[in-house]
Amino acid sequence: MSYQDIILEKRERSAWITLNKPHVLNAFGRQTFLDVLDALNEIGKDISIVAVVIKGAGGNFCAGVDLQTHSERIAKGDPALMAEFTAIADRFFLTVENYKKVTIAMINGVCMAGGFELALCCDFIFAEEKARIGDGHIKTGLVPNGGASIRLPRLIGMRKAKELLFTGELISGIEAERIGLVNRAVPQEKLEEEVENFIGKLVDKPPLALEGIKILCNKGASCSLEAGLELEHQVVNFLQRTEDFQESILAFKEKRKPLYRGK
Repeated sequence: MSYQDIILEKRERSAWITLNKPHVLNAFGRQTFLDVLDALNEIGKDISIVAVVIKGAGGNFCAGVDLQTHSERIAKGDPALMAEFTAIADRFFLTVENYKKVTIAMINGVCMAGGFELALCCDFIFAEEKARIGDGHIKTGLVPNGGASIRLPRLIGMRKAKELLFTGELISGIEAERIGLVNRAVPQEKLEEEVENFIGKLVDKPPLALEGIKILCNKGASCSLEAGLELEHQVVNFLQRTEDFQESILAFKEKRKPLYRGK
């Protein structure tokens, strides 16, 4: 498939989505949301794909919503138009967060506002050491609208989250790693290799179990311990009835590497 605002590349066991609007620091527009959603739907049909990497073209990750286009939308004063855009954006962020495959944000350059919120929705974040990462909504007189005020405190704690949200400051990849915001910060020339190496640690894992862990972690962040334990039991009971689980037992007995099929 061809897309207007993104590039989709499939490698051996991973898919790479590149936000491709470098002239506006890969800022989102309505079409960007729709292109990514279509790409994720396409990738979801391919059982060979374990992980999806989202990155930006032209040396930057994403600067959020395209302010020129967004300002024009606001100027028209059409509530229906604004409501439609918000609904698409909500679907976009929630789809990324709850996507059944592993998602990785690969951050270089600027990552702020909606781009920052996109990264927060991913399972893992890898960044170049000199990347500039933060929310920044406060600098335009706004508050997050893609979930940063909810996800960020859960990720790095309330006080540090408030500091980033209140000041709008952008921090380096090194600082982001120090506070637990990103998994790894490396020199720019090592970034893609670091992501590829990490994906290599996932490709031999049972995909249904990976999906189950993702569901448990996401749901567990906002439910009681009792509810989380009950959900764990449900996922375990489901996995024990899968072909992949039976394959893992058989492979253990036969002292060989299991071959998982996601069934």
